[in-house]
Amino acid sequence: MESGTVTDAERLRFAEWLSSDPSHLEAYRKAERFWHGLDQMNPDDIRQFDHYLTEDAPTTPRRHSRPWQRVTAMAASLLLVTGIGLWITTAWLPLGDYRTAVGEQRTVSLADGSIVQLNTDTALSVSMTEQGRRLRLHRGEAFFTVTPDAARPFEVEAGSGTIRALGTAFNVRTGPDRTTVTVTEHSIRLRVGKETSADVHAGERLRYRSNGGIDQVEEADVDRTLAWRHHRLIFENQPLPEVLAEVARYRSGRLVILRDESLNTLPVTGSFDTERLDHLLPAIEESLPVRIVTFADRVILLYRGLPKKS
Repeated sequence: MESGTVTDAERLRFAEWLSSDPSHLEAYRKAERFWHGLDQMNPDDIRQFDHYLTEDAPTTPRRHSRPWQRVTAMAASLLLVTGIGLWITTAWLPLGDYRTAVGEQRTVSLADGSIVQLNTDTALSVSMTEQGRRLRLHRGEAFFTVTPDAARPFEVEAGSGTIRALGTAFNVRTGPDRTTVTVTEHSIRLRVGKETSADVHAGERLRYRSNGGIDQVEEADVDRTLAWRHHRLIFENQPLPEVLAEVARYRSGRLVILRDESLNTLPVTGSFDTERLDHLLPAIEESLPVRIVTFADRVILLYRGLPKKS
């Protein structure tokens, strides 16, 4: 609920849920504290938790073993945050005429003949009038193939800017603090505020920030940027945290690297199927000095360890 993409209507529904039962507020507070504290966990406790989930764990832990008490408490907390996180994910999808859930993609044909392909966890509103075609990308990522109509401008609001198509095909990806536009055909005109604007042509991309700043237009890696349209993620020597952040867009739950800055520079290279990302994490565990613990398929914790033998 701390995300800047949460609407007033969603906050109202959340408040109603909290007020409907005192236990809801307490459960949410516990889940919130645990969720935000995941990356502060002690790696030694995680290693014990890892053993707890495997056949190496003792079947009858000693009654007064404090480490095992911590592990048991950790498991209970993970169960709590998993359940509440799943409820929040399904209950408060952003408003919009067209939406996709986490991991889902969808193609939409608009009334004017334009086509919009929505990537994972995306929400889009559409307004078609005789004067113009105005869309709002509330969150996520979308690829627009626009039917030309000089009398009815095609504009997409995303983040702090408005993108006007000039006979165009282009991709828009929103983020917490910036939005990226990549053009594949013809050009677009970006307007941020009343006085700042920029043109972006085929093969180029432009990033602009939520505070109104615009970066320089630069050459785009179009194939890599649009690989999602073919259900692929392509990485080339990208740092592990960036890879995990991208993977997290396609799966529910949370991926956490425990406190170890040496893991932040580990490079990842490969091409992966977004519909079979369960293969990616084992590949990372086998090729990098990383161990992975998964709980209920919702919370995944990574810590330093010897590569897992296949």
